[in-house]
Amino acid sequence: MVQTRRRKRGKVYLHDVNRKRLWVKEKRKREVRVRHCPLIRSNWEAKLSVPTNYREFALVHDIKKSFPIPKTKDLVNPKNLEKFIKQQQEISDNDDDDDNNNDYPSIPMIDTTEKKKKQRKPTKVHIRDEIEKDANTERVKSLRMSDPDRLFCIYMIEKHGTNYDAMARDHHNDYQLTARQLERKMEKFKKIPKIYERYLAEKLEGKNFLVDFQMDD
Repeated sequence: MVQTRRRKRGKVYLHDVNRKRLWVKEKRKREVRVRHCPLIRSNWEAKLSVPTNYREFALVHDIKKSFPIPKTKDLVNPKNLEKFIKQQQEISDNDDDDDNNNDYPSIPMIDTTEKKKKQRKPTKVHIRDEIEKDANTERVKSLRMSDPDRLFCIYMIEKHGTNYDAMARDHHNDYQLTARQLERKMEKFKKIPKIYERYLAEKLEGKNFLVDFQMDD
């Protein structure tokens, strides 16, 4: 039977494809993906791919590749089972206790006999160490409050003191906060020294907040 030869098709230039847009899209792929870490942004190399940059920093890019979930075929691999039986025989020969022989340790999950490709050592390990050091440092949580909330808290304290039930029934409670929610709001107001100390200083000067804020109704 005569075999038909395949014809080599000539390369066709696609005129409807925007080459500039493709180039910009490819360029964006190589940009920094970590926005909130200036250390990585400053040491990022645009010529290298994203996984290569992460490898240079001694960081993990793909968690699934670095910490793979074992498949069922790996669990029932005969090589793993043989290795497991040999380990159990060595343990049983060395151990004198009979109780330990009844324990059944888990079968190795992944076959470690497969050869891995040699990769060069990362050159920017110090960046990983600095990120780890920065992550372990304790940070003080800074509380913030908007100006309308500040005026609302001052009004409620001036008019009702610590009577949170009366605050909840006040007609200026537009968002219908409960007594417990108002109590937490006042506690937050008192925990911000910049705002609360300013309020106490103005109160000592004799300032009438209800008149100034036009909330004396």
